[in-house]
Amino acid sequence: MAITAPFELLQSLDVRCRENASGLPVNSAIVEDWVGIGYKINNMPLLTRMDEVSEILPLPETIRVPGVKHWVKGLANVRGSLMPILDMNEFLFGESTRIQKESRILIIQISGIAAGLLVEEVFGLRRFKPEEHIKESSSDTGSVGLYLAGAFVDQVRRWNVFSVEKLVKTDQFIRVV
Repeated sequence: MAITAPFELLQSLDVRCRENASGLPVNSAIVEDWVGIGYKINNMPLLTRMDEVSEILPLPETIRVPGVKHWVKGLANVRGSLMPILDMNEFLFGESTRIQKESRILIIQISGIAAGLLVEEVFGLRRFKPEEHIKESSSDTGSVGLYLAGAFVDQVRRWNVFSVEKLVKTDQFIRVV
């Protein structure tokens, strides 16, 4: 059979390719690593999911706001927006964070709430396989336990997972007056 038209040539080529094609690899599900920011509050190593923290900054200059809870450090101008700066150690444990050169602010923007969370120190990104997640958190976490969502363990320490999503849903966090 002589092929005379370009369309017939393409059809013939398509048939030959399909007959001689080897099977394509099966599209197996790729499991993404769990990625979070490691930091400490009250010397407790914590992790927060990467998508719950939008930025990490040094402590900005704040303006005190009268009549708010003691753990609200004040308002700060962060990239042209006024944002409350909240001392997480004071909120969770009743003691002010001792400000050091390692102290940082974790900027959160979740469920319509934007705030800066003051923490003692930030350790950076931590990666874990999802199957390494431990459902139960440490029993000696105190008031932090209300906001924990399991833990991960690496070669050095146990990292409790702090859920900003749980935090912003509580009345005691929302009501700063």
